[in-house]
Amino acid sequence: MPSLFVSKNIDGGKYAVFTHTGSLDKLDKTYEYIWGTWFLSTKEKIDIRDDFEIYDERFLGPDNVDSQIDICIPIK
Repeated sequence: MPSLFVSKNIDGGKYAVFTHTGSLDKLDKTYEYIWGTWFLSTKEKIDIRDDFEIYDERFLGPDNVDSQIDICIPIK
């Protein structure tokens, strides 16, 4: 059976970090803000590196309205 997770090294550098609060079914709203509002108004330049999400002890489950995850967008 294949593993559900894979290991990947993430390049270091500068990242804009956005905290999503709420259930995962609302995660699309946070991404809409990042790409539809912040990205269009920021002076930051997007870097060509992987973006990623951080699920740590603040993540209380996919349906928990108090869950938090960080979304890291690479910038120059």
